[in-house]
Amino acid sequence: MSVFTREVYRKLVHVALSLLLILPYFCALPQPLNIYSYYALGLFAAAALNAVAAKRVVLRRRLAVFRRDLEDHISSLGDQLRGPLKAFEEAMESIFNFVEQQIELLERDYEKREGYVGLLYGVIGGVTSLLLSPCHALYGLLAIAVVDPVASLSNLVMGREKSLTSDALAALTYLLLLLGIGTPAVESVLVSLVAAMAEYFSPEDNLTIPAFTTLAALALGLPAKCPL
Repeated sequence: MSVFTREVYRKLVHVALSLLLILPYFCALPQPLNIYSYYALGLFAAAALNAVAAKRVVLRRRLAVFRRDLEDHISSLGDQLRGPLKAFEEAMESIFNFVEQQIELLERDYEKREGYVGLLYGVIGGVTSLLLSPCHALYGLLAIAVVDPVASLSNLVMGREKSLTSDALAALTYLLLLLGIGTPAVESVLVSLVAAMAEYFSPEDNLTIPAFTTLAALALGLPAKCPL
C-alpha cells in the first residue's frame, strides 16, 4: 500500500470515528445509554486497542502458547468436541490477525513504539470537550473531524510535514462548515483560527483540537448545540 493510500485510509477511519463521537448530537441513543456512558464505552475501547497495540508481541506469544495447549487438549478429545474447539482456535487467530493488520495500517511511526495513541487521545479530547461543555462540545468534535484530515492530506500532497498553507485550508473548510450550520460569521472565523492553531502547534492534535475548539466556542458564546 502506497504512503498516500495508507494516509487516505487512516483519515477515512479518523473521520468515521469522529462521526461516532458526533452521533449523539444528531441521533438519540437507545436506553439505557446516555452520552456519558456512550463516551465511557468509547474511551474504554480506545484504551483497550492502545493496550493491544503496545503489547501485541506479548499477546502474540500468549496466543501461540494458548494454541499449543489447546491443540494438546484437542488431540485427546473425541471427534464431536474436536471440531468446535478447532473452529474456536481458528476464529481467535483470525480476529487477532485482523486487529493487528488494522493497527499496522493506522498507526504512525512513533505509535509503533508507543502504541496506537492517536485514537486514544482523540477519544480523550472528545471526553474532555464533553466535560467542559456538553452543549459546545459539538464544535470541537466537528473540528477534529475536519481540520486534522484536511491539513494532513494537504501536507501529504505538498510533500510537507507541516505548513501554514495546509492549516489555512483546513481553517477555511471548517469555517464554511460552521457557517453552514448557522454559526455567526465573526465567531466562526475566530473559532476556525483556534482549531487551525491547535492542529499546527500541538504535539498531539487529536487531543488538543476538540478541547481548545470547545473552549473557544464556549468563551465566544456560540449557539448551544446539546446532545439529544
